[in-house]
Amino acid sequence: MKQHDLDCIAIKDVCTIRYLTGFTGDSSILYADDRIAVLITDGRYTEQARSQLKYCRVLEYKADQGNSIWNTVAELAGKYRKVGFDGDAYSFEDARALKKALPENTEMVSVSLRGLRIIKDERELECLWQAFKISDGAFDRLLKEIKAGMTEKELAARLEYYMRSLGSEGVSFDTIVASGHRSALPHGAPTDKVLEVGDFVTFDFGAVYNGYHSDTTRTVVMGMANSWHREIYTVVQEAQYRGIKGARPGITGKELDAMIRDYIESRGYGKYFNHGLGHGVGLEIHELPNINSRGDTVLKEGMVFSIEPGIYIQGKGGVRIEDTVVLTSEGAHSLTGLKKTLTEIV
Repeated sequence: MKQHDLDCIAIKDVCTIRYLTGFTGDSSILYADDRIAVLITDGRYTEQARSQLKYCRVLEYKADQGNSIWNTVAELAGKYRKVGFDGDAYSFEDARALKKALPENTEMVSVSLRGLRIIKDERELECLWQAFKISDGAFDRLLKEIKAGMTEKELAARLEYYMRSLGSEGVSFDTIVASGHRSALPHGAPTDKVLEVGDFVTFDFGAVYNGYHSDTTRTVVMGMANSWHREIYTVVQEAQYRGIKGARPGITGKELDAMIRDYIESRGYGKYFNHGLGHGVGLEIHELPNINSRGDTVLKEGMVFSIEPGIYIQGKGGVRIEDTVVLTSEGAHSLTGLKKTLTEIV
């Protein structure tokens, strides 16, 4: 608020509200000025909010009385002339409704709050460790059961069930299982395709603990690996190793991405690496910092992000290996304990 010279702010993003207050519901607005903080919510969440919030008033609005959440924000902000809002969380209709509710001479200022969560504290890191402990355990269990003849959908369902059974609140994102030629699809949703000997099988998955996400990718091969399997797997494995070793405070995400992209290019596979090297992970599965060609943020201790190079050859198959790491003064430390040597399912 000081940075943008705001009188007050009306925050809509669910994850930002959770980060600032501990409230785990949705459909609410967090209002703050230099005197008070108020969570504006409806009757579904009033009691939950009062039990979860320690430093924040809870104000219930009643939509059935012709009121709206924006009218309630306007009542609190009415005397102010410069009102901030996290514009990337607002729809066009939301912003228009708030503008209409406020006095005509009120200036609305869109600000980005995504950077607030970029450095993780000890409590957050503990939640992340627990999320990865769950997803690691689930994948280890699944590895013992994979066999030719199973479908991608079946494997995805089992993996999600195991994460749930080990304590996950849900899945970080729609689980990816892509086999054979479909492993060349970076975000291949699971299908009824049957696993066959000779297939690469890519698993991209994550668990959620106390709101914090894990994100891991492993690629296995059905049967004994041939020379082609080993060649591209080795390139990706080395690229991923270099990414973890190269991550350090003081460089930008763009520089780290370029470092690994140059290596893959030098091995003759540059055109087959068609996405960014990584992204921040936390209360959202994709958050700051960006580890790609647009990643201008300087990396600092406490940042958590993925390192996930891949090679995808259309019509044939692909490999991705992904760890999520926490950056320290000594470099990047992986949050997952899963092995990265090529696993042959025989």
